[in-house]
This record gives sequence, C-alpha cells and structure tokens, in this order.
Amino acid sequence: MEENKIQKLLDKNEEYKKKWLQLTEDDLFNWLVLQDEMITESSNMKAEYLEKKLQSDKDKALKSLELKAVQDEKGKGLTEKQIDAIIKKDFFDSDIKQGALKATYELLYQRAQTITEFINIVKMNNRK
Repeated sequence: MEENKIQKLLDKNEEYKKKWLQLTEDDLFNWLVLQDEMITESSNMKAEYLEKKLQSDKDKALKSLELKAVQDEKGKGLTEKQIDAIIKKDFFDSDIKQGALKATYELLYQRAQTITEFINIVKMNNRK
C-alpha cells in the first residue's frame, strides 16, 4: 500500500469539495475520474487485504498445529489458551497492519461514494 498515493487522492478530493459551488463542468468530470481512481485503488487494497488475510490464517493454523505437537518432558502439551496467546503475540504486528489496510480501503471507498452526492448537489444548484 502506498500511503502517499492514498493521501494524494484524499487531498485532491478535499480540493474539489472546497471549490463547492464554483466547480466547473471540467471540475465535475475530473472529480468523477478521481472517484473512479479512488474506487479502483480501494478495490486493489481490498484484494491485497484478502490475499494477506488468507495467508495469515494459513500461517496461524500451521503455527497452531506446531504448538499442539509441543510437549514438555512430562508429555504434557500446551493448553488452547496458551496456544492462542502465543499466536496473538507472534502475529500482533501483522494483524495491526492488516487492520490498518482494511480501515484505509474502507475509508477510501466511503469517501469515493460521497462524491456523487456532492456532484448532484452542485448540478441541482447550477440549474437554478
């Protein structure tokens, strides 16, 4: 995920919002193009998130199997709570990154969806 690219898309969206009723027809068209870019980027990020989530789920399952096979000298294994705690600790950083990626693509998509409403308001005002 290129955070700088996401920020540029969001900044450009804010520039159009600031123009508000002074938007030209070219601005409206370019804002729709921006909307398409934002939706595309959001979709790409969602695909990346889902791919990484599947890989993470697989890695967690393998780690769980490994930990279930571990036994101490008395032949006693780890409890489910211990295994869960180890997995949470081991995957904490990647889970945080995944959560941030998901929040970002959802925010980008939501912002893109509001563009249509803004444009409709401007078009209605221009008809008056």
